[in-house]
Amino acid sequence: MATGLTELSARLKKYTAEEIVLASDNFSWQLRSESVGIWSSAYKGYIQNDTVAIKFLNSSEERQFESRVKSLSLIRHPHLLAMMGFCSELKCFVYEYIEDSCSLLKVVKQNLLWPIRIRIARDICSALCYIKTAREGPIAPDYLNASNILIDSNRNAKVNVVMKRCHKVYYNPDFGWDVKTFGYVILSLLTGIPGNCVSYFYVRWCVGLPHTLDKTAGQWPMDLAEKLMNLCRRCVDCNPRDDFRKKYIMVVIVKEMNEITEMANGIVGGHDGIVAGGRAVRRDQDSDIPRQFYCPIYKEVMSNPYVAADGFSYELQGIEKWLQSHDTSPMTNLKLKDKVLTPNGTLKLLIRDWCRERSIPYPGL
Repeated sequence: MATGLTELSARLKKYTAEEIVLASDNFSWQLRSESVGIWSSAYKGYIQNDTVAIKFLNSSEERQFESRVKSLSLIRHPHLLAMMGFCSELKCFVYEYIEDSCSLLKVVKQNLLWPIRIRIARDICSALCYIKTAREGPIAPDYLNASNILIDSNRNAKVNVVMKRCHKVYYNPDFGWDVKTFGYVILSLLTGIPGNCVSYFYVRWCVGLPHTLDKTAGQWPMDLAEKLMNLCRRCVDCNPRDDFRKKYIMVVIVKEMNEITEMANGIVGGHDGIVAGGRAVRRDQDSDIPRQFYCPIYKEVMSNPYVAADGFSYELQGIEKWLQSHDTSPMTNLKLKDKVLTPNGTLKLLIRDWCRERSIPYPGL
């Protein structure tokens, strides 16, 4: 096996067992993270100056280790989780680690507004199109669903790709089953229902019914929602054996997804808009935004303001991250007397009312 993987050293780092043990602090329980699908276990690790994710195959999958490494070494895409290296001795993979990320399964339960949901769908669609049309041949993401799609702190999606294999309800040896699963992902983003709870029958029943849209996403533009629902239905209704033999059908899907995204950008101001705390605000409204609405750390309009010991208000996620490595104020650089954070309900109400008056989506409206 070592001989068969030697030529990959130019693209991937080959780690020793000692490096993996050291990186994971001897597989410390504190560094262990959630694992799904083919992975028996996963760890957060530190190799030199890099934070990595170390993933181990289930014993039943180890015989495919070499073929998986070779396939994964060929793919690179901004919305695919990047593989950095492997360890032949321990049969493990080393991936980039996405800080402050969570799975789409968890994200859809949050107050994620519709422009961000559409962008996430576009990211996933782009990644699927890439792996379906790769020159090296199509490679299917293992067990594609909301659990193995990561969303980072900037609400960008990364698909965890392994290889095509049989697993649970979503997989079929035929090429088009990942397209069907993408339809389930769209439905999850539209309705807020976790991806592992949707079903074909629910899709057939709910598509086209406005009351099924997730209200925490804000006021969906109905023309956009209907286009997304129709795309969802076509993906789920596809016959993998008959309709999706030709891999370039995915190009048609990604083209339509891009058109939907462009329409969404036009509604919220496109690339000239700002998105803060999951909300879309048009650039022509920027000058009208009171400066106290901005988070001093993120420089964006706050959705969940909290007061720190220095008396200033910050976006909760931003100040929590700051306090993990600082005991000083982001504004004054003076030492804080404590790290207690207090919700600023008054400011949150002011921001919410300001958004409502301008018909700007805001969580909870």
